[in-house]
Amino acid sequence: MKKKNGLSAILATVIVSGMLAGCSTSSAPKTQETNKPAGQKKYTINIYTSRIQPNPDSEAMKTISQKLGQDLKVTAVPDAPDYEQKLNLYYASNDLPDVFSPYTEDIKKNGTAKFTEDDLKKYMPLTYEAAIKQYKEQGYDKQTVFDRFSVDGKLATISMGNKELTYPYGLVIRQDLLDEFGLQMPKTLNDWEVFLKAYKQKYPNKYPITARGKDLIYQSFYSFIAAFGTSYDSWQKKDNKLVFGPYMPEMRDALELLSRWYKAGYINPEWITMDKAALDNEWINGNTVSYQYAKLDNVINAPYTEGSLGSIFDSLAAKNPKLKIQWAPFPKWKDNVKPALSAYELVGIKGVSFSKALEKDPDKLHAVMGVVDKLFNDKEIYMLRSYGIEGKTYDIVNGIPVIKKEFNNSDGKVKEGFEWFTAAGSPGVNWDLVKTIKSKNYTDNLKKYAEDPSGIYSRENTDWAISWVSGPLISQSGENLDVKRKAKYDEWGGMFAQVIIGSKTLNDFDKFIGQWKQEWGNDATEAANRLYLK
Repeated sequence: MKKKNGLSAILATVIVSGMLAGCSTSSAPKTQETNKPAGQKKYTINIYTSRIQPNPDSEAMKTISQKLGQDLKVTAVPDAPDYEQKLNLYYASNDLPDVFSPYTEDIKKNGTAKFTEDDLKKYMPLTYEAAIKQYKEQGYDKQTVFDRFSVDGKLATISMGNKELTYPYGLVIRQDLLDEFGLQMPKTLNDWEVFLKAYKQKYPNKYPITARGKDLIYQSFYSFIAAFGTSYDSWQKKDNKLVFGPYMPEMRDALELLSRWYKAGYINPEWITMDKAALDNEWINGNTVSYQYAKLDNVINAPYTEGSLGSIFDSLAAKNPKLKIQWAPFPKWKDNVKPALSAYELVGIKGVSFSKALEKDPDKLHAVMGVVDKLFNDKEIYMLRSYGIEGKTYDIVNGIPVIKKEFNNSDGKVKEGFEWFTAAGSPGVNWDLVKTIKSKNYTDNLKKYAEDPSGIYSRENTDWAISWVSGPLISQSGENLDVKRKAKYDEWGGMFAQVIIGSKTLNDFDKFIGQWKQEWGNDATEAANRLYLK
C-alpha cells in the first residue's frame, strides 16, 4: 500500500490525463443486400474510433470488408482524452480520417464534410429511419436535433442516439455481507456509514470502498456524490435554472463526507492509481462491498451462464461460495434531495462525421456514409462487427449471442476483430435492432428497475442530471467558452482528489471554485441558461 505522499505525487499525472466529456432503436430493420453493387468503386475507408483496435487479418474484418465491397482501415485509441488529443493532431496536419467524431467546435465547423437531410435519407437510409423514430419516441423535435448537428444550415454530424444510455448504470451490493452484519439494504448515506464501519471493524486490513481514479477520476464515488443532488461534470436544474455540478454547495458537502470516510479508512488509499482492471480486481477478490457501474444486462444471481456477466460477477462467485449480490438504490442524503444520476440525453452533441476532404470526392463520401449506415443498422454486418463469427467467437444461446469465454476479453476481441466502433465516432444505436439480441434478463431488469415508475432507477425516483447543453457555449462577447473549459476542468479533477486524501483543504477548494467561476463559470452559466431556455 502506498503512502499518502506517494499518492499525492501521482496527482500530477492524473491532472494532465484529462476527463471524458464521458457508452437504442423499432422492429429490427431487414438485412440489406451487403454485396458490392455492380460498378461500385472500391475505396479504402479510414475509420477513427476508440477502445478496440481490430486485427485487419481477422476473419470477421475480412468478411465485413467483403460484404461491404470496401476496404476498412480502423484506427483505435483507448478512450478520451487520447481520442481527442490524436484527433487534434490529425486536424492540425490536415489529415483527418474519413470517419470520426468531432470533439471541438472548430473541427465540427472546419473539418467535416457537410450534407443535407436529403443526402442523409439517400445515403444513410437506415440511420435516418431509426433516428426519426427514436427522436419522436423520446419527445425530441427533429429540426431542433438537426440544428444541433448543423453548421451554416447543413449537417456536419449525425446521431440517432443511444436509448440505453438514458438509463443510469446500476449499483450492486454484497448482500451476503449485509446478512453477515445483520443489516438491511442501506437507503441513506447514514445507513451506508453503518455498513462501512461494520465492515472495517471485521476486516481492518481491507477497504469497503474503492474507485476508478487513474484515467476517469470524475467517475470516482459516483453513487455517493449523486446522493447530494450534484455531479462532477453535468448541469443540474435547480429552481428552474441550470447550475454546474462542481459549483453547487452540495459538492462541498460531498467532498467533506468523502474526506471523512477516507480518514476513517473506508476508502482504499490506492484509488487514485486504479484503472478499470484494478477496480474490477478489487471486486472480484472480495475487497469492496459494492460495484457502481453494473449494467442491467448483468446477471447478478445464480445460476450463472457462460458469457452473461462480463466475467466480473462469475469470477467473484467462484471465490466466494456464499456470495449474494443485489441491486441497490442510490443512497439519499436528505429526504428532500433526490440522487442526481448522470444519465445521458438520447442525443448528445457528438455523433459521426466525415472528413471535409471527402467533399472533393462526392462518390467516396456517399460510399463512406453507406458503409457507416450498414455497420450500425444492417443486422448481418452489425453481428459481425459486434460479435465476430458465429460458432467461432460466439454462439447463439436461448436466442441471444454469447461471446465464447476465451474471446470475452480485450485481447480476444482485438485478435478476432470484433466489438469495435462502439464509442467515439459512433452514430448511435439502432434500438429496434439491438433489442432483438437482448437477453430476457436485461428486458426484465429494464422493466422492473427503470421503466416501472416504482423502480429504483426510474425517472420518478431519480432526478436526472443534464449531462450537457447543446452548444457551443458562447459568451455575450462572442468567446467560445467550450475551448476554455477543458484546462480548468482538468485542474478540478486534481483538486477533487486532493481534498479527499487531505493534501488540500475545503478552503483551498472554495478558493479554486471562486477563481474557476471568474475565469469561466459565470459566463458559462449565463450562456448555458440562455441556450437551455431557448
